[in-house]
Amino acid sequence: MTTAEQFADVAGAVRAELASVTRLAHVNTFHPNAFDWSEAATFEELAYLSTVAYGEPGHEPEAVAYITKELAQLAEIERHVSAVMALVMGELHDLRDPVNTGHELHHALSCFAAEEIQHANTFYRYVRALTGVEPRVHKALFDERLDVFRTDDHPYVKLVALCCSAYVGESVITVFEHRTDSLDPRRARFFTRLLHTHGLDEARHVKIDHVAMKLLYPELTEDQQARVRVLLGEIEDLNRRLAAAFQEATTEALGVDFVTGNPSAAVQLRMTIGFGERLFAADGTLHTVDEVLDDELRELIASFAGVSRVHHADEPVLSATVPGSVL
Repeated sequence: MTTAEQFADVAGAVRAELASVTRLAHVNTFHPNAFDWSEAATFEELAYLSTVAYGEPGHEPEAVAYITKELAQLAEIERHVSAVMALVMGELHDLRDPVNTGHELHHALSCFAAEEIQHANTFYRYVRALTGVEPRVHKALFDERLDVFRTDDHPYVKLVALCCSAYVGESVITVFEHRTDSLDPRRARFFTRLLHTHGLDEARHVKIDHVAMKLLYPELTEDQQARVRVLLGEIEDLNRRLAAAFQEATTEALGVDFVTGNPSAAVQLRMTIGFGERLFAADGTLHTVDEVLDDELRELIASFAGVSRVHHADEPVLSATVPGSVL
C-alpha cells in the first residue's frame, strides 16, 4: 500500500482540523516581550508561588526552586520538540500524500515549532528573573534525545511518537494553569498570566496532538504503531533522566530541598504516572487524557485545580473546591 492510499481516508479531516486549529495562531499566542518582567519576582509574587505549590505562603524558597526546576526542564523538552518538528518537516519535504498536500500540515507544524522555541526562551527568562541563576545540565541530553528520531521510520511515525511524548507534560501543565486560574481568577499575578498565555499556544498543541493520536495513528500499520510505542518509550526514558539531572542541578544551585513535603510535586507525579499509564490500551489503541480519567484522577484534579476535565477550557469550575487546597 502506498502512503497516498494509506492516509487517503483521513487526509481531508486532518487538513481541515489543522486549518481550524491554527486559524487564530497569530492572535492568541505567547511572546516574552508581552510581559512586564519587573513584576516577575516581587515579594507578593513569591508568596503567591508558595501558595500555588504548597497551598499557603511561607515556603517561598522551596516553591521558587520547584518552579525553577520544572520550567527549566520543560524549556529543554520544548526545544527538543521544536527540533524534531523541523526534522519531520524536512523528511516530509518531497513526500507527496493527501495529508501533506497543500499548506495545512506544514503550517501547523511550523507554528507548533516556533511557539515551542518561544516557550523555552520565556521559561528560561522567568527562571533567571526568579533566582538570578539558571540550572544547567550538560548538553541537556539533547543529542541522545534527538537521536531517538534519527531513524528510517516514516515521518508520521515520528510525528505521532513526538506528540505522545509531549502530551502528558502538556496535560499536566494545563492542570496547573487551571489551578492558578482558580487561585487568581482575575489574573493579577505574573505567574498566573504566564501560564494562561502559555496555555493559548498549548491548547492548539494539544489539539494537534489529538489529530496525530486519533486520526494519523489508527491509519498506521501494526508494525508502525509498534514503532511509535518504541520511540515513545525511548524518549520517555531519556526525559526521566533529564528530570533527575535538572533536580540535581537545581538543588545544587539553590541549596533547597523542594521535593520533600511538596504537595504540588506529589500531585504532579500522580498525574504524570496516571495520565501516562492510560494513554495506550492493551490492544494498542491511543486515548486522550480526558477519555481515561477515572474517579481517582478526576478527584485529584478537582481538588487540586477545581476542574473535572483537563482539556475542556470551558468546563465550569467546581464550586465546592476550596482555592489553595491540595491533596
